[in-house]
Amino acid sequence: MIFKRRTWLLGLFYVIVFLILYFLLKIRAQLFSILSPFIIAIAFAYLLNPLVNFVQKKGVGRFYSVLLVYLLFIGLIVILGWSVIPTIVDETSKLVSDLPDYAEQVQKIVKNFRESSKNQLPESINNIINQNINRIEDIAIHSLQKISSIVINFFSRFLNIIIVPILAFYFLKDKDEFKRRITLLIPQKWRTEILEISTSVDKVLGSYIRGQILVATFVGGSTAIGLYLLDVKYALVIGLIAGIVDVIPYFGPVIGAVPAMIVAFIQQPIKALWVLILIAIIQQLESGIVSPKIIGSSVGLHPVAIILSLFIGGSFFGVVGMILAVPFTATIKVIGTHLMNYIVD
Repeated sequence: MIFKRRTWLLGLFYVIVFLILYFLLKIRAQLFSILSPFIIAIAFAYLLNPLVNFVQKKGVGRFYSVLLVYLLFIGLIVILGWSVIPTIVDETSKLVSDLPDYAEQVQKIVKNFRESSKNQLPESINNIINQNINRIEDIAIHSLQKISSIVINFFSRFLNIIIVPILAFYFLKDKDEFKRRITLLIPQKWRTEILEISTSVDKVLGSYIRGQILVATFVGGSTAIGLYLLDVKYALVIGLIAGIVDVIPYFGPVIGAVPAMIVAFIQQPIKALWVLILIAIIQQLESGIVSPKIIGSSVGLHPVAIILSLFIGGSFFGVVGMILAVPFTATIKVIGTHLMNYIVD
């Protein structure tokens, strides 16, 4: 009897998850357009919530705690606005205008390499080289086009930039009120179990989001500083891109390395080697020291599960799907684990 009940409930859970995923897939474009500021605001609120809680524990009211943290954050933005942001905007404008030239130069480099190796190597080896060069060329040009769209979209969504901090303010200020109202909507007989699940999900998501943002900040800042010291053009913008894509586990560092390598190689081929060494050092520091200290094993997922979720998320929802794949999978795992424990009991 227990086995039948367990099988039925587990099957129902997976059917519901499948239906939800199918529905999200059907409306993904509209859904991301509507929910993107809310998702970013929730991530922003998760990042600031520990600071707000810290201030609140000192005897300051919740509203004034959020206000104080916001004032500190605005002060930081003002400092960056005077020093860093004008440079980023200027570099972004130049990078977007130069991208077609970079794509053309990549094609010229590939053409010259083919011509130089054509008469020096056997035809069979040349065919293999040409096939792989075609792939590398496609990846490089596609990456440059992607960079252009990412940068333009990032700076063109000015409305989201205004809405996100406003939404995050209310999420932080009214956190307990949101929790109370949602709790009242849950039937009494399921309330304890659902609150336990939500607490576990909140803990996993909070640790992961805060950790990923801090690690991405380290990677982006380190990349920008390193490229600046190596005198690579667009160091701040490339560092910003590296930080943004670093939130994608495993694949993010590779995506972030492509623009730096291309720009450095076109400037001076030897610089590409130094950039490769720089990126390798940063990634070793991130994977060996920074990520374990900050994130640890907060999501509790096996690397195979993470990679599979990234492939699925990327296939159906693009870059955004890859960014959300791990926290979504971790949430499903937490819910499934609690459901299994509930069924066994």
